[in-house]
Amino acid sequence: MATVEQRDDGWVATVPDGEQVLVHDPRSITWELREQLGARLGWSRSGARHDIRVDLADPSGRAVHGFVLLFVPLGPAGDYRAVRSSPPSGCRWFGAELPGLRCVRPGPTRLAAIADTVAELRAGYGLAAEASDLGFEKLWEWSSDPEHGTDLVAQLLLMAAQRAGQLGIGPGELTDFLQAAHPGPAPANR
Repeated sequence: MATVEQRDDGWVATVPDGEQVLVHDPRSITWELREQLGARLGWSRSGARHDIRVDLADPSGRAVHGFVLLFVPLGPAGDYRAVRSSPPSGCRWFGAELPGLRCVRPGPTRLAAIADTVAELRAGYGLAAEASDLGFEKLWEWSSDPEHGTDLVAQLLLMAAQRAGQLGIGPGELTDFLQAAHPGPAPANR
């Protein structure tokens, strides 16, 4: 378990023994911590780190998740002034080729943290339809890393929701589709 706090220059993650990592991109918090823990165990830097589980929490002990959310309008771009000047709690605005937010947000799961952020963007800024990208360029590539894989699934779902809205397909129809098409949990490795 690592405690994550937002600082002026990024996010600081502190492990129980007091060692810290500073990151500017919240997606790299657990990667940096896994590298650090792997080095302590004497693993080579190129060794797989997916088997080291790192949970993140805010100072109050709530589970948090780091991600980047980009704005990709299907039509004219929205007005980003409000979110730029006062982003949702736990997020920082950045302007790159695609504007977006770097966030470390609470939630029981990564999907819940991302969905809650999108819901806040919709309710408070009118931007949810544009918040549909988590930074993947090659959507067909897959990773067994739980964070990376979950972020890819979230991006696909956000893109589906954005495009379904453009076609007049409602949330109920999307939910019905997912329930019918979902294969269920993967069988346990034996």
